[in-house]
Amino acid sequence: MKINQSTYLKLIVALMLCTSLFAKDPGLNAFYQGDYKSSSEYYEARLKKDHNNEKIMYNRGTSALAEKDYETAQSMLRQSLSASDESQLAKSYYNLGQIALQQQDTEEALENFKKSMLYDPDDVDAKIMYEHLQQQMKQQQQQQQDQDQQNDQDEQNDQEKQDQEQEKQDQEQEEQQQDQQQDQQQEQKQDQQQESQLSEDDLKGEDLSKEQAKNILNAMKEDEKESMKKLILSQAKSKKIKRSKEW
Repeated sequence: MKINQSTYLKLIVALMLCTSLFAKDPGLNAFYQGDYKSSSEYYEARLKKDHNNEKIMYNRGTSALAEKDYETAQSMLRQSLSASDESQLAKSYYNLGQIALQQQDTEEALENFKKSMLYDPDDVDAKIMYEHLQQQMKQQQQQQQDQDQQNDQDEQNDQEKQDQEQEKQDQEQEEQQQDQQQDQQQEQKQDQQQESQLSEDDLKGEDLSKEQAKNILNAMKEDEKESMKKLILSQAKSKKIKRSKEW
């Protein structure tokens, strides 16, 4: 690709102007040499003499950002937003976006990168950061939704498990109560049977022989009380049975 003479001259002039600016601005020289502390100190001294200069505020804030002095950087860059130079405003908002990222304030960073693009639509870096943060926020929102759904499902599962355990305990308690009732009924039945049974001595009367009493007891069973009664009544017709002592 050939460069015409006019373009070549423009490049030479731009290079000369850039070199001249670097030579006249020790703070800028120090910054590009990586000596951010010296750059910050230089612009801090400049601000004491020209404290309303938005350009110096921007340079001071940018130097502080490079030093990771985010509090000073944020303060200086916000003050520089009163400038009328849209190119400088775009840079100020971009750097404020970087500070917001360091502070883990994604929404604030997104808003600053958006404003940077508004002042400089051709700024590729601002576009990249804005789109990256948008995608990141969407992923975070999706992850949060998935986590919320998982938490809801876990809570539901825990509740179902508790309900099942409670149901099991209730069933076991009911079975225990039924067993206790059955035991009580069995004991009552046994007591009733014992009360209803007559001993050999009870059946001894003046008119009944020992052999007759044995025959009556052998005829008695657990569930044959009526038969026993009938047998006693039948024997009583012909023989008197003393069921109680007289006075």
